[in-house]
Amino acid sequence: MIRFSKSNPRKFLQVCVLFAQNPKKNDLETSEKDAEKQQANGSVNEPDPDNIFAVGLTGVLTWASVQVLWQLLVISSAILVAALKYSFIAALLLFILITLL
Repeated sequence: MIRFSKSNPRKFLQVCVLFAQNPKKNDLETSEKDAEKQQANGSVNEPDPDNIFAVGLTGVLTWASVQVLWQLLVISSAILVAALKYSFIAALLLFILITLL
C-alpha cells in the first residue's frame, strides 16, 4: 500500500528516490525504513557498494576525456607552430623574390 504524507513531502521524495535507485526492492515499507535511516544519517547520497562498478567506469571515462583533450591541445599547438613557421618561410621567400626582381 502506498501512503502519501502531506506533512512531509521531502520524506516521500526520499522514498521515491530510494525506490527508483534499487529496483530489486519491491516493498515500499523497506524503502521507507531505508529513507528514515538515510535521513538520520543526514544524507541521501550515501555511497552504495552496488554502484562501485559505475563509479569506476565514470573515473575511467573522465581519465579518457582528459587524455583526449590533452592530445587535442598538443596537436593544435603543433599545427599552430607549423603554420607560423611556414608563414615566416613564405614571407622570407617572397621578400627574396621581390628584391631579386
